[in-house]
Amino acid sequence: MNTGTLRISLLGPLEVRDGDRLVALAGMKQRTLLCLLALNPRSSVPVDALIVALWGDAAPATARAKLHTYVCELRKALCNDCQDRARGWPVQTRPGGYQLCDDVDLDSSEFEADASKARHAGRLGDHAQASGLFACALAMWRGPALADVESYAIQAAANALNEERLLAIEGKAEADLHLGWYDDVVAELSLVSAANPLRERLRGELMLALYRRGARNEALAVFRDGHQAMTRELGLPPGPQLCRLQQLMLRDDPALWTRPPNDLLSMEAAQDAVRTPPGPRDSPPGSRWPAT
Repeated sequence: MNTGTLRISLLGPLEVRDGDRLVALAGMKQRTLLCLLALNPRSSVPVDALIVALWGDAAPATARAKLHTYVCELRKALCNDCQDRARGWPVQTRPGGYQLCDDVDLDSSEFEADASKARHAGRLGDHAQASGLFACALAMWRGPALADVESYAIQAAANALNEERLLAIEGKAEADLHLGWYDDVVAELSLVSAANPLRERLRGELMLALYRRGARNEALAVFRDGHQAMTRELGLPPGPQLCRLQQLMLRDDPALWTRPPNDLLSMEAAQDAVRTPPGPRDSPPGSRWPAT
């Protein structure tokens, strides 16, 4: 008899475990149904919303009956035996819809909780704790969210989860920069930044880590790569934060060592730099960026 806790993992390919038992799910509609419920924890998902998500504009006249069948099949898949079923169905009927029971574990909820605690620690100046909490949160990821569930209905939610992962990576990098762990930042951000070439905060953190570990030319090369990517993809130059950082590096400004990373990479500081007219000896020859 399996009496383990049901755990649904969304941070990567969809995976469901009941204790040590890997739950087999049959068909994409059953997988999509479970994802829709798991993406709305502690909330009832209306029947009409589930029908639209599962069939779109091509919903058959028997859609409600078919949905009920999918729910019954999902319940049986999640419950291994009669003892499991005695604990209560993990998918519960609610007025007008269905809902996962509250005691189902979700890796996405755990990730969000750890990331929130990490951001709070960072705001309090406890960068070591922030880095550790971000590391725990990121360790839950096994790949892009819901990578094997091909459903337009969940794509926006999957994209939102992937965005939260990138924000956590940026948060950890900022904490590590505060701690002086520049090698770690370079190792962690090099591939991530290359895979997300238009994400300027990642690029700025990578530039700062390279500069602070003595690789000034490599840091400026990262800026040039970003400039090319943004011009090619968007027809625009990098934003003011990245341009300000490049300008500081061109003149080896002491602020790169004395100012905290969140200050150097902030929009407010970049806007101040744009408003400050360059002095006659402040702008390096050939530079088109305003000095600070």
